[in-house]
Formats: sequence, structure tokens, C-alpha cells
Amino acid sequence: MKDDANKPLAQALREAAKELSALEAPPAVWSGVRAAFERAHPPRPAWRRPLAWSGAATCAAVLFGSALLMQRPQPVETAWPQARSSGFVPLLPVQAWGDGPAWLVAAEMPSERLAALGLPYDPAHAGERVQAELLMHASGEVLAVRLVR
Repeated sequence: MKDDANKPLAQALREAAKELSALEAPPAVWSGVRAAFERAHPPRPAWRRPLAWSGAATCAAVLFGSALLMQRPQPVETAWPQARSSGFVPLLPVQAWGDGPAWLVAAEMPSERLAALGLPYDPAHAGERVQAELLMHASGEVLAVRLVR
């Protein structure tokens, strides 16, 4: 006993921890702890769990977004849909093009002419010439232009 009084505190705590880890609580204590926990935290029904509603909310949001996208106005079809997909920039409204014949004319024009046609223009290259293809109506009116590189 005399040795116990002179032990360092750290050693006495290590020995006490070793003794406590060897002990087991009686089954009645464990069942009481488990019953108290279940009373404090009763199991929830599936419909009351937050994660169950998150999936439903996500599906509803996707469905609502899809319905909104379907309500958007569709683009107007052009008289010549192949002109849009081939890189031509229309200079007149497509409705003004009419159904008559049109010709593809290769042309070389000064780059400042791009600004007059409503196309992007770089003043640093004002003196340069640009290769282009013009879609022209039978009346001589330029309907669309495509730059050639």
C-alpha cells in the first residue's frame, strides 16, 4: 500500500484504465441503455425521413424545368434552312428572300465593307481585302454573305 501512494499519477491512471477495460457492464445495464436510447430517438417512418423527400423534390424540379423548356417558342424555319447551317450570315430578313432563284457569287471586297454589311470589322485591317461568297437574289440584291478563309 505504501507503494501506491508514491506512484506517479500517469502510472496510476494507466493501471486504472487497464482494470476498467477488463470489466464488462452487466446485460441488464446494456438493455437499459438501449431502451433509453430508443425512447429518446424513436425510429421514423420512411415518409418522414428527409432523404426520402430529397429525391422526390429533385424529380419534381426536373419535371417543372422540362415543362418550362417545352413552352419556349421554337425558332422560325428559314426559307432556305441550308443557308443558316452553311455559315451564311443573312443580310435581309429571311421572309424578304422570297422563293425565287438565287446565285452564289464569289467576291473579293475591302474589309471595311464588312461594317456596312453589319458584320464584325477590325479597323486595324482596313486596307486588306476579304474573300467572300455572296448569296444573291435574281434581282441583284445580296441576301447573305459568307466569309471564305
